Amino acid sequence: MQSQILPSRSALVDRIAMQFEYGQSLICLVGNSGLGKSYLAESFITDKYSDFSKAFIQLSAHSKDVDIIRQLMEHTFRAPLVDQKLSLTENFFVLNSEQPAEPCLWVLDGARHLSDELIQELQNLAVRAPHTLYILVTAQAPNMLPNALDIHLEPLSHAESKQLMKMFFTQLPPDDDPIFKTFITEARGNPSVLLDWKQEEQQLDLRADSQPKLKQKHFFIAAFSLILTLCLVAALYNKQLLDLLGEKQEVAKQQTAILSEPTVLEAEQVLEAEQVLEAEQVQPKVDVVSKVAKHAAEVQNKPEQEQVSAVLSALLSAPTKSAMNSEMAVDTKKHSEVTSTELAPEPDEQEVEQVATALQPTKRTESSTDANVQVTPKNTVHRVDVSHDNQWFLLRSDTEWSIQLLAVTERKVADDFIAKHALPNIKVAEVRRNGKVWWFVTLAPFAQLDDAKLARGNLNAELLAAKPFFKRISQIKQQIQQSQ
Repeated sequence: MQSQILPSRSALVDRIAMQFEYGQSLICLVGNSGLGKSYLAESFITDKYSDFSKAFIQLSAHSKDVDIIRQLMEHTFRAPLVDQKLSLTENFFVLNSEQPAEPCLWVLDGARHLSDELIQELQNLAVRAPHTLYILVTAQAPNMLPNALDIHLEPLSHAESKQLMKMFFTQLPPDDDPIFKTFITEARGNPSVLLDWKQEEQQLDLRADSQPKLKQKHFFIAAFSLILTLCLVAALYNKQLLDLLGEKQEVAKQQTAILSEPTVLEAEQVLEAEQVLEAEQVQPKVDVVSKVAKHAAEVQNKPEQEQVSAVLSALLSAPTKSAMNSEMAVDTKKHSEVTSTELAPEPDEQEVEQVATALQPTKRTESSTDANVQVTPKNTVHRVDVSHDNQWFLLRSDTEWSIQLLAVTERKVADDFIAKHALPNIKVAEVRRNGKVWWFVTLAPFAQLDDAKLARGNLNAELLAAKPFFKRISQIKQQIQQSQ
């Protein structure tokens, strides 16, 4: 047993051990914060059941179910291979089938950090464990673990409070000291408050002078003077800045120059020059179109190829862009000294296509439609996968059971497995874990665990070699909801 433990706490340790021996496998030690639940749990696991496999886990807000399961299995079995995809009960039974466990004692400090799923697993395992398994959990409120025996930890009495302080402090004031007596009374038997006693802070020095108050007064006066000086400097600087800004604005107004507007005569000259340029830009394009139309009329009675060749030659014989550009540049220089203008573009490919299309016979369009026939591929095979049964699981009762036969990350493997064995009542659950999709192939439903055990005994040797195990429908529903 740990040193420095009070007689009442030692008796409570013996009472917890007696309840375990009477057949209670799950006990919850209930008490307010600071009453010494953790210290009592450490004393219990140190003093009792020396031949058991023991595990003491200090829970916190950052504790995860996966880490708690791994620590419990490592303290119970030798070098276990923990499967993070399985629950606490499933891991326990799988590892126990490989290497039977010795009698175990688990102490979990801080039940408020346990999830509802893990609490249910602890209750289930305390009842179904094949060997002796004692579970002690500490909590601040009763009924945090249903079906568990709550043992309440009471505060210390006045005498035990003094006895506890004498164990940890060598020098204490006399019992009739008013400050010490008031401290013990206000502690209300809470060990954490009693052990926070500090002798130097509980003494009152009546001879203390007023020097600290005088120093504080001087400090406040100096700070106020400094702040007032800074405010005056900031006001003067702001005034100088505003004066400088006003001077710069006045100088800028004096230097502003008035720009002269263009006269009416200059505007008329510019408009006349623009009209002349527009007329000269349109003229080359009109000449090209008239030339093409003339050649089209001449070769109308000729064969199709000769008609197209004649039209194309007429287009090619039109004046090029560079020649038109040079002529336009000379003309614009004669009329006015206006800035650079855009020249007329040469006949583009779109105009050539329009003229050639006009000369094509209508029969060509009829023949072209026959070529646009879409050929659809034949013998196309679509593989249809069996859909999952997640909605079926969500509608089932939480008290029903299933037998998990297979868990894979490839749907093809699950489909081949189902096609190979052709078992009745096959249900497939699709669950997402750690970014991967898993498919659980199960046999379901079974109203009771005994029905599931009977169905497992009827499986063939190949399926039994894969070690199928039992799984509650409620757990599958929770995994489906988490993946959604």
